[in-house]
Amino acid sequence: MEIRTFGSGGRQSECARILGERLSSRRGRLILLPIPTARDKKYITGTSYAVEDILPLLEKGVFVVGYNIPSAITDRAQQTGALVYDAGEDEDFLCDNAELTARGAVGYLLTHGGRDLAELNIGVVGYGRIGIRLIRLLLLFGANLTVYTGRREVALELCEMGISACVIGDSPDLSELDILINTAPARQIDEADLPEKTEIIDLASGRAFEPSGRLTKLASIPDQTYPLTAGRLYAEAAIRAMEGGL
Repeated sequence: MEIRTFGSGGRQSECARILGERLSSRRGRLILLPIPTARDKKYITGTSYAVEDILPLLEKGVFVVGYNIPSAITDRAQQTGALVYDAGEDEDFLCDNAELTARGAVGYLLTHGGRDLAELNIGVVGYGRIGIRLIRLLLLFGANLTVYTGRREVALELCEMGISACVIGDSPDLSELDILINTAPARQIDEADLPEKTEIIDLASGRAFEPSGRLTKLASIPDQTYPLTAGRLYAEAAIRAMEGGL
């Protein structure tokens, strides 16, 4: 199989390498796009290629692999008979990626700050894929943990499990927090409500907090911290989709 890669980075390179090895006996052409595939829905991430530059490459026998692929590409593929795998719609891949992100965040905490996690009061904002996995790991390391969520039913469920949880809308006390870890894409806690001592670690891809001296942005942990593992997961997810008949 001929593989054409757009984008760069360790994950992309490792994914391309594995796909090249595993699919060498197959016929056809594969277009490997980065994670995320596009910036501003106009350009392929990490390249000077416009999304429109990909469209002429889409024809029957072409398999496109990407993440949150713009509709211009998926619409053209549907017209031409090209097949598309979007990792952003693959729950198994998203969960694997969230696990890497959670592990990377805990790894950062273990190697920065000079204190054992059991001595820290840590707050986690959000209870999605990343938040669930991060909470489990932090509890294993003995952190004094509080989960902040906008959903009252989630807070009640966590409390029933013996995990401290607060509803953000109830204006919870944040004064004892040493570290606040955000996993939510949109702002739920205002930086001004945090004491000056609180370090903020943002794992989300959005801009929930403005840049500051106490903000550490750890977006794209899989690519930055575990590129070989992340590349393998991306490649294996694409191969599963191909073998599943996409």
